[in-house]
Amino acid sequence: MTLKLGIWCDYGVTLEPSEGIGVFVANLVQGLTEQSSIQRIVLVSKEGQEHLLDPLKQLAPQRIEVVGNSKPPFYWRKPWKMLRQADRRSIERTGKSIRQSGLQGIAYRWLSSRINHSKASWLEGVDLWLLPYVGLDQEFSKPTVVIVHDLVTYHFSDGSLPEKLGAFKRLVNQVTSRARIVACMSNFILHKDLHGTLGLPAHKTRMVRPAVPKDFVHSQGDSAKLADGIPSGRYLLYPAAFRSYKNHALLLSAMPVLNRDRADPLHLVFTGITQTPANLQRLIEDLNIQPWVHVLGKVSRGELESLYKQAFATAVPSLYEQGSFPLMEALSFGCPILSSDIPSLREQLDAMGSDAIFFDPHSADSFVESLGALELDRTGILKRQLAGFERMKKRTWSDAAKEWCEVFREAIATTPNTA
Repeated sequence: MTLKLGIWCDYGVTLEPSEGIGVFVANLVQGLTEQSSIQRIVLVSKEGQEHLLDPLKQLAPQRIEVVGNSKPPFYWRKPWKMLRQADRRSIERTGKSIRQSGLQGIAYRWLSSRINHSKASWLEGVDLWLLPYVGLDQEFSKPTVVIVHDLVTYHFSDGSLPEKLGAFKRLVNQVTSRARIVACMSNFILHKDLHGTLGLPAHKTRMVRPAVPKDFVHSQGDSAKLADGIPSGRYLLYPAAFRSYKNHALLLSAMPVLNRDRADPLHLVFTGITQTPANLQRLIEDLNIQPWVHVLGKVSRGELESLYKQAFATAVPSLYEQGSFPLMEALSFGCPILSSDIPSLREQLDAMGSDAIFFDPHSADSFVESLGALELDRTGILKRQLAGFERMKKRTWSDAAKEWCEVFREAIATTPNTA
């Protein structure tokens, strides 16, 4: 069976091939182009941002189409959104959609038909829609497969306003209930979030392991100069935005112990989009470690490559993840890694066996011990970690895409009332 597949990449901004979930989409699309069962792929961008997906279209210009998702006229947009919200509340209270009766239902059906009329040719022109992210307020008449990467905001909600978190949870419930299959890429997330948090039945869920991303592009020139005050080879790198579950505080808390008896102290380098939160800034000041902490904000790909290459190690102390892209990225640039000991990261690094160094993300002492183990034999550990990384890379995106195609076929074959 050949398949015409739609992949939705418009979430207010377009999922770019080099960032976040867009990296997953880019690698999956490349793997899908190697599958004879995929006849056509339609990628949906935000209107006006179609060019961001051109690199993917060039993978197979005859089989891949990029379309822009146009916004409804402003005079329809607000009443339509209000009716959508009323519909969600009605489904939560009664289990019934407002579409089914009354003036509200008539208005909702009419507005929806008008809004989707101009999109019908591509909305209806595929056999199935893959939704790489669950936060999508869009209705489909075709079957959908939705990917839940993780539900970290459910477990670490301190960064979300209650009303926004409530709205997100309602949207997640709606999208996953309408999907034929809800998929993820980690056994931990499958059992913890899909079966546990969302309460989805096993027959409606699938897990497909990812492969190592292919976008680790190495520059041909010399390494970029480090920012003033950062000593080459004497810093720990953590490239992650400041969110509570990313657990930057653990690394900060370990610094006084790490540098207690060092004539040549270790430093910390953080990169990311957001500014240092007040609580972390206070911790830096209270611990009197300001000279050793460097917050760089968002950096270019070239700068990040240099940071990996010149770091003593990359440390990921996260409390909750589906998987860690920086761990793989660090290894690709020849930087040893220290990983939080959580189930999903154990899963991700399984091919490395005992050469992966784990630490308790709740214990600064545990982190200090793990770093000490690396310092005893950095050269030997890095060599063994890189050998494990090569084993990880034996699973290709073509392998992963083949398994995703099986999921797509199952979704199409599954009737809505049994999904």
